[in-house]
Amino acid sequence: MRTEVCTNFDDYMHYMCHVKINMSWTAEMQNGVIIYGDYERPDYQDCWTRFKNYCIENKVVPVKIKLYMFGMKEFVFFEDPNGLDGFSICRGCSRDQSLSGEFKDFQFLTVSLLNDQCDYINVRKFAWPETAFEEAESVRLITQNNIEHMIFKHDSEKAKHPEIQQYINWPTM
Repeated sequence: MRTEVCTNFDDYMHYMCHVKINMSWTAEMQNGVIIYGDYERPDYQDCWTRFKNYCIENKVVPVKIKLYMFGMKEFVFFEDPNGLDGFSICRGCSRDQSLSGEFKDFQFLTVSLLNDQCDYINVRKFAWPETAFEEAESVRLITQNNIEHMIFKHDSEKAKHPEIQQYINWPTM
């Protein structure tokens, strides 16, 4: 399995986003590199693991995370010129089905960011096609699952916070 991140909009990204019409994301990094969320790339580790390892190994985080979806205008989830600290990205799909058997499929991209006081998580979601049952912005409680998927800055004060430490150092079962 290959482990490098996707740093250019190559043929695979074109096929995934422009032919299959899947949504993804771009992350503008502190070091100027742009990373693309290249989900399900054959012979590669999953893109989140590769992205997380890149951040750790290079001691960088994004300054901006944006939606990438063919035909959609730019949508910025979160931005911080000092780098985002305590964030995660989740992509998924859902189906709204009526009792008559009719259905509509939805794609969504959710980006979460731990707030500065480390007492809740800000969440921004983009759903396509737009739907009334998905909130574009919300807050979530801190849970083990939310924290274990986050990427923190190299010397993160958030990661050192006592409340967050108990989730980071949670015993594995």
